Amino acid sequence: MKHSWLSAALIAAFLAPLHSQADNSSTAAVQLIEVEDADCAINDGKLITLTNTQPQSGKVVWVDRWYLDKQTADHTKHVLDVEHPSASLGCSITRAGNQHWTIYSVTDLPG
Repeated sequence: MKHSWLSAALIAAFLAPLHSQADNSSTAAVQLIEVEDADCAINDGKLITLTNTQPQSGKVVWVDRWYLDKQTADHTKHVLDVEHPSASLGCSITRAGNQHWTIYSVTDLPG
C-alpha cells in the first residue's frame, strides 16, 4: 500500500495521452488496462494490457514504450480482433524502475 498514491498518480499521468487522443471511435475502443499478475507483483507492479473493448470491430494499434520516463525505440504494432481482443505489453514496474506505454495510433482492420 505504500506505493498506492504513487501508482494512482502514475496511472493518471500515463493514461492522459490516451484520453487526449480519444477523439474518434477507433481510439476510444482501445484501452490500456492494469491487471493483477504474479510475475509483476514481485516488484509491486501490474501487468499492462492493450484491450479492444469492441472486439467485433478489429483494430490495428501502434504503441510506444516509455522506460524510466524516457521514450524508447520500441514502437510496436498490435492487431486486436475477435480471436485476440487484448495483448499483454509488460509489467508497470521492473527491477530497474517504472515503464509505461502510450497509444500512438488506432485504425480499423480492413474488411
